[in-house]
Amino acid sequence: MWIILNYNILKKWKVVVSTTLVMIIIYLAIIYLHPENLGWINSPEFSVSNLLWFVIVDQFLIECVTVTILFWLIRMYAFKLKLTELRLTLRELILYQIRFLPVFFLAFFVFAPFSLTIRFLLHHIPDIDSDIYFSQYFYSVETYLNYLPPVLLIGYTVLNVNLLRLYNEQLGQVKHDLSQIRKPKLKDRLFVFDESGELLLEVDKIMWFQRENRKTFAVTQSDKYRLKETVSELEETLDPGKFIRINRSTIVNLNFMLNYSFWENDKYVVRIKDSAKEFIMSRERLNKVKCRFKEQNH
Repeated sequence: MWIILNYNILKKWKVVVSTTLVMIIIYLAIIYLHPENLGWINSPEFSVSNLLWFVIVDQFLIECVTVTILFWLIRMYAFKLKLTELRLTLRELILYQIRFLPVFFLAFFVFAPFSLTIRFLLHHIPDIDSDIYFSQYFYSVETYLNYLPPVLLIGYTVLNVNLLRLYNEQLGQVKHDLSQIRKPKLKDRLFVFDESGELLLEVDKIMWFQRENRKTFAVTQSDKYRLKETVSELEETLDPGKFIRINRSTIVNLNFMLNYSFWENDKYVVRIKDSAKEFIMSRERLNKVKCRFKEQNH
């Protein structure tokens, strides 16, 4: 089975906020609730207001910037490497994880100038001292190593949660499609009309069905026939493993489907083998077409 990948979840502010919040809670629990560090509670600087300022502003809000930039890097990296589909085998899953190591190892050098500079300004305005900035808030091995574990944890967690989400969505769609199949109604031949009259036509010979001027037509490599059924009625009686509806007026035989590619305005073009015919489909139908097309060709 193939999973068609997208990373749209990483654009959502709720995901950024919830991810940051969980990581801050884990971080504070590990560092500040450790028995060796509980002395900070009894220090003169400790107060509820200072604690809230530290947790909400110094940690949570600033690290929201870090997570936002990290998620942006993941999306851009996946786009550049064209990581848009994944075959569900152990080998491919492992390779998928490994491919993201470079972005996780280098992410610090992108988000640090933003996150650390904001923290420096928060701590030192109006007494800004460049020596303090470069010695404590600029790049350092210690700071890099402090950030690397949470970056790896956040990165791989969100990647695999996204994989699981997409798998469940696409598996649910497949189950829904299968639940709509009524095997006794599936047809391997249809009554069609040509200039001479009515005849039975094998559906496997049909390249596509299309609705034109309130009439439905079946097109083969050599002829074009008229049918009584609507496109929606045909969709219910055709084998979904062989035929797929790509827009409101068109059903395509996957055996005659050549390829698909981006067209314009968030739409895609589907091309037919041994034909100059092209059809336009929306992004909403793209994932289903990709899944069916991949399964058909593997």
